[in-house]
Amino acid sequence: MTTDQMVIELKSVTFDLISLLERETEGMRTLDTSEYERFVAEKSALSMQYEQLVLELRVRAEDLKNLHEDEKAELRELQARFQDAAKRNMHALKAAEITNQRMVDTIVKAVKNRANEQVTTYNRGGYVNSPVGRGYSTNKNRGTLSISLNETF
Repeated sequence: MTTDQMVIELKSVTFDLISLLERETEGMRTLDTSEYERFVAEKSALSMQYEQLVLELRVRAEDLKNLHEDEKAELRELQARFQDAAKRNMHALKAAEITNQRMVDTIVKAVKNRANEQVTTYNRGGYVNSPVGRGYSTNKNRGTLSISLNETF
């Protein structure tokens, strides 16, 4: 592949990465898990392709010096846009990580607080039976329902 072809390919990959980062950043609040996994896979593939092209072009530094000034300016502007998109994406991912950690911490705290309260059992319907003396009450407390959360954060 010639240097010119590599530069064209680098531009294409960079445009794709910028687009992907912007879509991911915008969709951070609405993406479901499977869609997010697709973003991660695509971002990983594009990032590897980008890195490989950059490494190969660094070896061809002399050829890059001979590029037309318009081409160099376009590459610099594209790199600046890419850096900006990557920073915004990183901030959004960090905010999501912090939010998720706070949510998990809140759930853990609530469970621990609840565990320290009066011990209860659950009936077949998933409702709480409160202990009374030596046995259990026959009244069903419909106010509390046992649920389990099976989600990976």
